[in-house]
Amino acid sequence: MSRSILFRTRLGVMLSLALLPAARAQSQDSDSVAEAARRAREQKKAKANKPAKVITDDTFEVKKEDVQSATAEVPKVPGAPSANAPTTSGANPTPAPNANAANPSGAAKDERLKKELADLQERLKTALTDLDLLRRENRLDSDTFYSKPDYGSDAAGKQKLEDQKQRIADKQQEVENMKAKIADLEKSLGSSSSPQP
Repeated sequence: MSRSILFRTRLGVMLSLALLPAARAQSQDSDSVAEAARRAREQKKAKANKPAKVITDDTFEVKKEDVQSATAEVPKVPGAPSANAPTTSGANPTPAPNANAANPSGAAKDERLKKELADLQERLKTALTDLDLLRRENRLDSDTFYSKPDYGSDAAGKQKLEDQKQRIADKQQEVENMKAKIADLEKSLGSSSSPQP
């Protein structure tokens, strides 16, 4: 019997010695998991305290390709030269040289009108791009405003949307006025470049 007690005691000691490193590793693992959780909470707090990045015109980088693709989608103004189309002699009629020699003040007037027309067309292109950007900004702000559960009580957000709608209407009126001026200039150029009998 003493042999079996001695055997059991030795077996117990050997098992405890074998399991002792595993128990130490397990306690270290639980300590490291707790430490990792603490670090994660601290990082989360640090991120929450960090101010959000505000995107402005100065910090917003626009690639040249984006601007070109936006202006390529601008609707064509009747009579305006296309940026992609090559010019041909039939597409851009000019008065005959002898007509200009007979009426030098008319040639100067035509040149002035052409320069004014080209300037106005460029300004129209810019205004159409601005109008498109205003509409997109309004759609985004509108989606943000109406996605709030209590949007009815957000007076500042509603006022911002109303201001944007007014700016869009003003820009639209500006575009319409430019289109009318371009049409008038084209008529003036068409009538002045036709040969008089």
